[in-house]
Formats: sequence, structure tokens, C-alpha cells
Amino acid sequence: MKKLVLGITLLFSASLLFVSCDKDEVISQAELPSTAKSFIEANFEGTKVITVVQDDDDLYVWEYEVKLSNGIEITFNANGEWLEIEADKDTDRLPDHLIPDAILAYVTEHYPNQGVNSIEKESHGFDVELTNGVDLDFDHNGGFIRVDVD
Repeated sequence: MKKLVLGITLLFSASLLFVSCDKDEVISQAELPSTAKSFIEANFEGTKVITVVQDDDDLYVWEYEVKLSNGIEITFNANGEWLEIEADKDTDRLPDHLIPDAILAYVTEHYPNQGVNSIEKESHGFDVELTNGVDLDFDHNGGFIRVDVD
């Protein structure tokens, strides 16, 4: 019984240690990686950056979350490459120039009255949510895989 209590106590202590190391910190736009700054400047000219939050664990920066004045949120990895772009409201659409051509063509053909509300890079390719709430999965080349029903 003592070993069980000791084991649970050690497990709980270790989990608290890992959780307490994770932190979010508000930083300035100037502190973003240059790749992220260039992406914002090229794709959102005239749009103000409202907040930049750096998510790290004291040892390594995992990602940056950027909120723009037009309601779009962008998540960048530590190198400044975008991971996810999302419109604030579920019915808002992202600008077409942000969507890979093959994905945009598929959405336009199969969901003509809908727009892309969010796009996320994943291990299989892209996860796209439409303005009607439908989730679509695409491969790295923008080829349609399936409707995601998760």
C-alpha cells in the first residue's frame, strides 16, 4: 500500500512539474520570427496585429498565436511557418489567396456557396473547415481525401 501511495505521489508531482513549465507570454510583433512577419505583411497588408502570444516551456518555443484586427487568428511554429489560419466567426471565410489552389478548386466545385473558415496543416496534409461547419481532409498536394466526421 505504501508503494502505491508513493507511486501516485511521484506521478502527481512529476505531472505538476511538467504543467508548471508550460507558459504563454504576450510578446511584440517585432519578436516574431522573420518568416511569420513576412507572411503577415504579404497576406494581410493594412491589417493590424492585435496580440502575439508565445507558447513555450522555458526551454523551447513551441508556437506563436497571432490575432489580427480583421478577426483572423494564425498559429505559427517556432520557425515562423504557419500551422493554422482561422477566421474568428464560424461563418466568416478566409481570403481565397490563402488556400492552396487545388483545395480552393475542390471547395468551389463541390461546395459553391461555402468558403473556407479555417485551414490547418496536419501530418496527412490539410484539415479544412468550411463556413457551413463541414470538415474536409486533403493530402499535401491538395487532393481530396474525405469528409471528416469526427
